[in-house]
Amino acid sequence: MNQETLFIAFSTQKGGVGKTAFTVLLSSYLHYQQGKSIAVIDCDFPQHSIMEMRKRDQELVITDPYYKRMAYHQFKEISKKAYPVVASNPVDAIADAQKLIEDSEGKIDIIFFDLPGTMNSKGVVLVYL
Repeated sequence: MNQETLFIAFSTQKGGVGKTAFTVLLSSYLHYQQGKSIAVIDCDFPQHSIMEMRKRDQELVITDPYYKRMAYHQFKEISKKAYPVVASNPVDAIADAQKLIEDSEGKIDIIFFDLPGTMNSKGVVLVYL
């Protein structure tokens, strides 16, 4: 029986309240500690904080032998790769999530969306009339 992927987003009417930090912490806990298959869609344009953190971490692992060894041992010990992070925007986020699900053959348990710091961004709230 195939289980549908759960979509979770945290939003507020104000930026700077910790949505990105909470998204990363919860995603990492569920992926690395609880064994869930997680993905993150980073819709927080223009900074894309989660995507930028991931790029910095990858560059550090690639260029520094100490961090390369540390990452190798960590991923070997937990037998899991890092969860995917995709840069997007609120308008295209659902389509990007559907592509991730298709590419993984439906094996993603939860996709977290890191939304912009305001609900006044196009695509965050859809109004049906």
